[in-house]
Amino acid sequence: MNTKEIIAEIKNRLQIDAETSDTLFRGLSEALKKELLDNNVVALQGFGSFEARRKAERISVNPTTKQRMLIPPKQSIAFKPSSTIKDKFNQ
Repeated sequence: MNTKEIIAEIKNRLQIDAETSDTLFRGLSEALKKELLDNNVVALQGFGSFEARRKAERISVNPTTKQRMLIPPKQSIAFKPSSTIKDKFNQ
């Protein structure tokens, strides 16, 4: 499902016009981005939680050349589904 399909689904489920559903979706995505950039956990009851995680720097070895490389630290986003979603998915 892509952004246009999500906006169309919001429009159909809430029975609102396309512009309002687009504004609603864009507002939600901007709020999620802001919270994750501020290193806050975003928990949606009955769905799951999003969390920004920091990965430490590490050393990697190229298996062909045996050359060692330092991989710098980086941020990533982790999603943990709620138990409700897990239960429905595994049925």
